[in-house]
Amino acid sequence: MNNPTQNARWIPAMQGRTAGRVLVLALVIGLAVVAATPAQAQTFTSFDAPGAGTGALQGTAGVSINTGGTIAGVYIASGNVAHGFVRATDGTITTFDAPGAGTGNKEGTFPLSINTAGTIAGYYADGSNGYHGFVRTSKGAFTTIDVPGANGSGHLGTTVLSINTAGAVTGTYRDANLVHHGFIRSAQGAMTFPIDVSGAQGTDPGSINSAGDITGGYRDSSGVGHGFLRTAAGVITTFDAPGAGAGGNPVNGTTGFSINTADTVAGAFPDTSGVIHGFVRTKNGTITTFDAPGAGKAGWLARLAADGKGPSLLGTAALNINTAGVITGGYVDASAVAHGFVRATNGTITTFDAPGAGMGTLQGTGGFSINTAGVITGAYFDANGTSHGFVRSLPTATTTTLTSSPNPSTYGQAVTFTADVTSKLGAPPDGETVSFMSGTTVVGTGTLSAGSANFTTSTLKAGTSAITAVYGGDSKLAGSKSAAVSQVVGKATTTTALISSVNPSDVGQSVTFTASVIPESGGTVTGTVSFYDGAALLKTVAVSGGTAKYATTKLASGSHTITATYNGSSNYTGSSASLTQTVN
Repeated sequence: MNNPTQNARWIPAMQGRTAGRVLVLALVIGLAVVAATPAQAQTFTSFDAPGAGTGALQGTAGVSINTGGTIAGVYIASGNVAHGFVRATDGTITTFDAPGAGTGNKEGTFPLSINTAGTIAGYYADGSNGYHGFVRTSKGAFTTIDVPGANGSGHLGTTVLSINTAGAVTGTYRDANLVHHGFIRSAQGAMTFPIDVSGAQGTDPGSINSAGDITGGYRDSSGVGHGFLRTAAGVITTFDAPGAGAGGNPVNGTTGFSINTADTVAGAFPDTSGVIHGFVRTKNGTITTFDAPGAGKAGWLARLAADGKGPSLLGTAALNINTAGVITGGYVDASAVAHGFVRATNGTITTFDAPGAGMGTLQGTGGFSINTAGVITGAYFDANGTSHGFVRSLPTATTTTLTSSPNPSTYGQAVTFTADVTSKLGAPPDGETVSFMSGTTVVGTGTLSAGSANFTTSTLKAGTSAITAVYGGDSKLAGSKSAAVSQVVGKATTTTALISSVNPSDVGQSVTFTASVIPESGGTVTGTVSFYDGAALLKTVAVSGGTAKYATTKLASGSHTITATYNGSSNYTGSSASLTQTVN
């Protein structure tokens, strides 16, 4: 799966094979460059193979990445000679050349795919520019692969494009009549060939999955390209993306570039105007086409092949798909600048550009291969036209947990929320921020120290509040959100005190009764107080500044039981007080 077939078609002149499948993003002399910068946090690591050239159209490209993060790639040295390399997860780069590889212009070694065991597959061009496939074990042992009957003359021969977890490889070869055929070679060396779609002028398998199913492209008798899927049992299904261009032009048609374990195929096609579009095809045959935001839409703006018959650079190409169905690739904008993208399984596309990538015509970034963890390798051209490899890693996942104390609490009581953020890399750096949320509202923030951040508040309303903690992440750590804590806030109790302005009083004399409502946890109470003479309601008065007052001159002679009842509110419980008012 980690075997972008388009990488084998970076430069038509270098491979001299399938101009129609030398898709869009061939930006390096022997290296196709596509690259990226997303809207989400990410980590880019740039690398250069020892001995890589520093001139225009020279440099390094990461071509394929396996599950463990080991990268196989190619670098172009001075003299335009290609060499292979393998980059370990610790960044150590080991260069290599296939036995028999030529050392002249456009000759050398071209690794194209690496499997989980670290076995690398590709091809090399010998001193006569004849092509030979190879397999290199993780120990460095080489096996050369030549399909019987392959024409081994200049820029012809056998090309291995993809290797699966079992060590089986697939690729193409040309016969004496210069017709393309596919082949499969098992890890034990058994060869199945030719693999041809019925009636095809030429068949080019490009990617093999763990089950031995392959995808690729072929041309019919009219020269129109179509995609195909072949099962390990030999059953071939052909397909065309909706909107694919027709006609005999060698860049028209549909090509499957990569197939994952679920038999989902990612690929690309040019429309009738020559603009490239990506597609994904599920096992049941459903094809969804897509374009990266910002992809150029005008056809035939720029051509790359030396003979002037290469494909348009504009548009979107889906180059590699991982086991989860996440796709990486590249797109070229209206100014002929390349950018990388990642397409999630839900169709969301994130674009990216590698730091240091040039933004001039035929410069930019491209993602070539994505592994099961979502780590991408590829290459980018700087402003001088030199290519560099890169690894784009998603931030390390974090976990945020939230606790509160006390819980339950009462209104007005101070409650402290504590968020703890962890990751396999340890705690985030001190000083980063955690937001404490009630729904979509930020109720407070805290600063991380040793992985913990606190926020204290006494303003939560009575009831149950769902509070979450959100860590925003940084360039190395992904953001995370805690599970909600249900903070139960009870109503605060109150005490009501009642006084009379004059007691005893005389009949007809004005008397003012003042009720003061005091909450248990401080703060200012709102609501109303009802004043009673015995069971008779005298008046209900709004509380202001914690007090409510009622004045009257109508009290009859005698003894009166005056009661002030605070009626409570959403945050406070009710309370009452009484006194005996004597009227002479």
